[in-house]
Amino acid sequence: MDTEFQLIPDAKGSLTLKRAGHEDAQSVRVRRSFPWSNPSHHVSIRSAEGKELLLIDDVAALPEAQRSVIERALRESTFIPRITRILECDMRFGHQNWRVETDAGPAEFRVQEREDVRFLPDGRFTVKDVDGNLYELPRVQDLDEPSRRALEKLV
Repeated sequence: MDTEFQLIPDAKGSLTLKRAGHEDAQSVRVRRSFPWSNPSHHVSIRSAEGKELLLIDDVAALPEAQRSVIERALRESTFIPRITRILECDMRFGHQNWRVETDAGPAEFRVQEREDVRFLPDGRFTVKDVDGNLYELPRVQDLDEPSRRALEKLV
């Protein structure tokens, strides 16, 4: 990892990367390589075109100033509501209509394919709707009884 770098936020929250040995500064985005299984490791700094410029092995190992800029950028660029209750999951015509409560409020969405509900190694699930939005679903045992019954039809 190139440890001699600075991420400089501007008034709008955009980031500029400056690195030792590189004359020009670049506007960049910060992305997690493994957002579900290893969120603070292998964080990618990418150009506006999506080219990886820098890979940070462990955000926690960075100096506080760099770490806080990166953590803030990740918080602001990632919005994945956590489903807290499944109110209804209706399967019709080859797709699923979900009505849920999330930590960001109520939501209704459609899931096209069974493969869009994915099991994670720690027992949680990701749910991707037809618009490409992601939701986090906790482990089945962490849901209330009505939510578990609604989920049984799907998994």
